[in-house]
Amino acid sequence: MSDSSFAPAEYTLTGIPHYDGNPLIECLPKILSDVDVVRRIGNTPARPDEAERALDPKLRGHGINRLKDVVVPFEVHLRLEDLFSQLIRYGYTARNPLDASSVRHRLPSSAEIKGHGFMSTAETVTLIGLSGMGKTTALNSIAKLYPQVISHRKYKQQILIETQVVWLKIECPHDGSLRGFCAAFFSSLDTALGIEKYSTRGAIGRSISVMLQHISQLCKTYYIGALIIDEMQHLCSSRGGQDREKLLNFFVTLSNDAGVPMVYVGTNAMLPLFSGVLRNARRAAGMGPITFDRFSADDPFWAHLVSQLWAYNWTNVPAPMTSELHAKIYDLTQGNTDFLAKLLMLAQRHAIWENLDSVTPAVLQQVYDNQMRLLHKPIEALRSGDPLQIADFEDMMPTKDQIVQMMNYDLARRANRAHLSLIAQASVGPVEPEEQPATELASRPVVPVANKHAPSTLFSEGDDVQTQLERRGWVDKDAAW
Repeated sequence: MSDSSFAPAEYTLTGIPHYDGNPLIECLPKILSDVDVVRRIGNTPARPDEAERALDPKLRGHGINRLKDVVVPFEVHLRLEDLFSQLIRYGYTARNPLDASSVRHRLPSSAEIKGHGFMSTAETVTLIGLSGMGKTTALNSIAKLYPQVISHRKYKQQILIETQVVWLKIECPHDGSLRGFCAAFFSSLDTALGIEKYSTRGAIGRSISVMLQHISQLCKTYYIGALIIDEMQHLCSSRGGQDREKLLNFFVTLSNDAGVPMVYVGTNAMLPLFSGVLRNARRAAGMGPITFDRFSADDPFWAHLVSQLWAYNWTNVPAPMTSELHAKIYDLTQGNTDFLAKLLMLAQRHAIWENLDSVTPAVLQQVYDNQMRLLHKPIEALRSGDPLQIADFEDMMPTKDQIVQMMNYDLARRANRAHLSLIAQASVGPVEPEEQPATELASRPVVPVANKHAPSTLFSEGDDVQTQLERRGWVDKDAAW
């Protein structure tokens, strides 16, 4: 295996006590300031000048594609970079290759490492956002701040022959299968290392359990600093839920036993993955989820983004941004960055093809009506603000609304059980006082109500079940059953 494409390790003290003395951390680039992050991950290609706008329309059409390369960093990018930086470095604190416990931890047989005191410091970052809001683009830009593979030879006069994979990105298979995940892992690792060795382990016929063990061992062997799992919502489609649960459990095992930090990335459709099992939800919460929700119409960051992209204009006479244009752009994109880029590019191409001087609100509307028809339903759902309409497009639902929907569904299930229980009690009738136990335990509602005593579980005559449930605060009268 050649390391000619690997970054040679150069060690620099960080000034942080639990980082210094660990070659896996000291070899990483310095911790960046917010100003440095903006400079490094932002991308502002050259804007078209008068000479370029005077070119032949066919040539200007090629220039429009440059708009897709624009990256405008926001506060969420800074937060993501900060958490990613902490995730990798703190995850390495328990895997110092100079410590005896780390050496024992890397032994192929798990029996060899039990009882030797390895305590994982791996955390998890969950990146959730609407489809088209730039999650993957942001994470790719931040991951590339680090060399993917670092080659170690000597640390402080001590021989240290190691290959360190700082991060590895895997896309969940479209069917959410275990075998597909294993194949994607081996292929991604081979690509990072520049070899063709591990991909054959994903061949048909090999045991999935054996492949998962190989993955765990390879994470230890190459000191993988962060495992990025993109398109996590694909797990929702795994057959029968069996592969999904096994894969989620395997991620927890990697984090606990192999000490590998995890980055979960996906649309809001992946949230139900973590709603049922406590340890999965606890792991997903990790260092706190980062959400890429759509912008509101009055968000200053949205106004800044629109003004930045509007400057990339290849029409004959670029129109200045006005409040009317700004309002029309928001109405037709509903604060989605991908829709924004598509609208501006399509509008400029239309203006050039039709020999129009500039892009106007009427041009934007015409392009939306004729060339963005496939996006009308999700955009109209977002425009309506109706959670029921938005729910038809799971990956478009704002994160907070998705979480509320999940909680309401869970509460409704619990209230349904309470409903059935009360009906059963009502059919039996009240319990005579002498039959009650000497020490009565206070009952409490399934859904706690603040500053209220637990209601009686017995019905009074004259009212139906639903009315008495609502009076006791056990159910929401507006809840859908």
